[in-house]
Amino acid sequence: MISAIKKEISLRKDELENKNLKSLYFGGGTPSILKVEELQSIIDTVLKHYSFDSDIEITLEANPDDLTQSFLKDLSKTEVNRLSIGTQSFY
Repeated sequence: MISAIKKEISLRKDELENKNLKSLYFGGGTPSILKVEELQSIIDTVLKHYSFDSDIEITLEANPDDLTQSFLKDLSKTEVNRLSIGTQSFY
């Protein structure tokens, strides 16, 4: 799955030519089940093909049940700078 996502990013690289990305959102399901290394690999592919604004917001949608101290510590070493926590966190 990760290789298919990275291939799609590469194939669409010309669609946003000469534009800086202002945000990057990992969501629409539970991307927090991915390993941090997999997320970083996708981010690296996006960085390879697109330009980022200096203050880009990179969001990871997360199920609170998937978040461990170890995962969050490793995630803090990536460019992800925002978590979107599901409403199940209200329980």
